[in-house]
Amino acid sequence: MEKELTKQDILELFEKQSNHFKRLFEKERFEREQSRKEFDKKLGEITNTWGRFVSEMVTPRLVELFQKKGIPIETTVEKVKGFENGQEYYEIDLLLINSKFAVAVEVKSKLDIAGVKEHIDRLKKIQKVCPKRIDLKGMTVYGAVAGIVIEEHADKFAYRNGLYVLKQKGNIVEIANDDKFEATPYIVEY
Repeated sequence: MEKELTKQDILELFEKQSNHFKRLFEKERFEREQSRKEFDKKLGEITNTWGRFVSEMVTPRLVELFQKKGIPIETTVEKVKGFENGQEYYEIDLLLINSKFAVAVEVKSKLDIAGVKEHIDRLKKIQKVCPKRIDLKGMTVYGAVAGIVIEEHADKFAYRNGLYVLKQKGNIVEIANDDKFEATPYIVEY
């Protein structure tokens, strides 16, 4: 004879089923968190590799290249940030400095027109807000953009807007601007 299910039996079945689904949900959430942590770790490794590329390959070459353009570089600083009202206002990947001039370089894995426009905005911001621990008052800042991959017309757009265009040629970096190029000066007057 089958036992007739009582209200209590049904409630216990629902509770068991509910607990089963809670355990499955918790397990799935834990696995997603582990997957996200692994992704973040891999992304960090890629970012660090890119940073080392900029430090070890691009920076030394740029010092030499801008020297040839009449801008002797005395100091290089990576990840320069400006803050306004306690909030980050801009970040520049690489700032090349001497006593009169600075070159603010934006380095992208894939340079597009939007990235060039963002860098032009950064150059306007640096005129208004001093970077942390770097005094650029009275200096002329020029802009430069670099990309491993440069989308169609991004280099021409940068050139027309007075930015130096840095391109990879083989395993070195070069300034792609011709001798007719005139860089747009951003005069800093804090």
